[in-house]
Amino acid sequence: MKGIQNTSTENFSSIIGNNKKFIVPKFQRDYSWSSEQWDDLWQDIETMEADDDEHYMGYLVLQTDDDKTYHIIDGQQRFTTITILILAAIKCIQRLGQKGIDAEDNRQRVENLLCTYIGKKNPVTLTYDNILVLNRNNDGYYRNYIVKLEDLKVRNLKISEKLMKRCFDFFEQKLSNKYTSGQEYAQFIQIVVEHLYFTQIVVNDEMNAFRVFETLNARGVQLSSADLLKNYLFSLVDKHDGHESFVDILEEKWGNLTNNIKTEKLPEFLRYYWNSKHKSIRANALFKTIKKNITEAKQVFSTVDDLYRYSDIYMALTDANDEFWEDREIRRYVGLLNIFGLKQPYPLLMSAYMNLDANDFKNLFKYVIRLCFRYNVICDRNPNDQEQPFNSLAIKISNEGEVDYSLLSPLRIEDKAFEDSFSDKAFPYTSRNVKIIRYILSELEHYDGLGFIVDYLDEDATIEHILPQNLSEGWDIEETKAVQFVPRLGNMCLLERKKNTDIKNNSFEDKKLLYSKSCYINTRNIADSYAHWDDSTICDRQRKMARKAKTIWRI
Repeated sequence: MKGIQNTSTENFSSIIGNNKKFIVPKFQRDYSWSSEQWDDLWQDIETMEADDDEHYMGYLVLQTDDDKTYHIIDGQQRFTTITILILAAIKCIQRLGQKGIDAEDNRQRVENLLCTYIGKKNPVTLTYDNILVLNRNNDGYYRNYIVKLEDLKVRNLKISEKLMKRCFDFFEQKLSNKYTSGQEYAQFIQIVVEHLYFTQIVVNDEMNAFRVFETLNARGVQLSSADLLKNYLFSLVDKHDGHESFVDILEEKWGNLTNNIKTEKLPEFLRYYWNSKHKSIRANALFKTIKKNITEAKQVFSTVDDLYRYSDIYMALTDANDEFWEDREIRRYVGLLNIFGLKQPYPLLMSAYMNLDANDFKNLFKYVIRLCFRYNVICDRNPNDQEQPFNSLAIKISNEGEVDYSLLSPLRIEDKAFEDSFSDKAFPYTSRNVKIIRYILSELEHYDGLGFIVDYLDEDATIEHILPQNLSEGWDIEETKAVQFVPRLGNMCLLERKKNTDIKNNSFEDKKLLYSKSCYINTRNIADSYAHWDDSTICDRQRKMARKAKTIWRI
């Protein structure tokens, strides 16, 4: 890939050698590993040591201009934890020397190990020029307490500093009785640094680092691209204003934003926010677009303020029970959007909520649900093709505060195509599909005169397969044909849970007796309208359902 200077798999010792310095960008995420991750690493090291084997630690993404100073773009949690582990082992050697055990040898071991893996001590200031420099919130505690191997400060610590202290304590406790000599502890450190391997990816600028993030994420490697975006925005404020107070203000604003939106969701939210106002961009163009359009500190503050405003609606769209929603109908639309498994409408709905009155927003949301039901749920069209029409309307609403439904015309499914697809639709039995099926059947019930709308989450309204999923002797149908027609919509009805439990896999004649007593109109109609049940009756019933659906979900 263009912009990558080097890719290699090396052990930790080779990575930190040759007088290199590694810097966690000062606005990068704070240290966040906890006991679960520490214990996982410890178990891996113990297994590695027992088997005299190696252990792979994953990717380490670095940025450098001079091959001497490297910024850790991804991998800081692992890098920091290994360094603290090494310090805990050195502390154990120091304690042996303080007890008079090989005092001089162990003093020399401590000095040499600190110089090799932590940093060289300045003879005048007696401070270490550390190989690893942490971010603005963590480096002070790391440099002034952990590296010095003195008693660790315990009061008035930030959360991340407490985690660093607990990490040191965790590994010191694990190591305290593991060996009896400084030589053994030194050998342990050597095993760790020579047998823990990283795939080191070195890039020459932030843009290429982001491209690496996107490539690795596409391959299933979980990286924190939000950190890179945060670093860029904060660096603009730091560069243009240079006042600590401005950075502190931005830190507070950013904290408010990330309290609303978890870090792993931030890149997605940023893209949806951008697409609610501007021409749609793909995820891999996000950082490039932000960097091109946000170039001054004042833009950073206004953008972060606006992001915070939009963050509530974004998060509320993911949860129908969010207290943000007071309107019952809108709660239902949000729930349906989520059981449909769709996020393509998010930018449009975010723009609509922020720029339309409540009634216009509700009407648009209802239209979007019907549109998506026809387009996605029934006709299985490509959801990626929805982004451009949704984006066009989002921009119009953002700029003019008006809804032009004609901009969504490319997504309208004609009645004939919808009816044909509905007539053949099958839903494999999954927890998500159960909710969709219940929604469809409840709308058909309401259309036929049921006096209330069945909640698609109501588990008492079970999905009854008329031709059962497991055939009993009372059913005369080929097994291959049964597999084809059991998941068809025409083979399903709503049935009270108690009745469904009683009905089991009985014959159609036995089922009809219970169907006739159901509170659901269409379930009772099965008992009244069909003398037998097979593939032809399933098709007949589903065609009738499709004709009603054309009216129920009319655009």
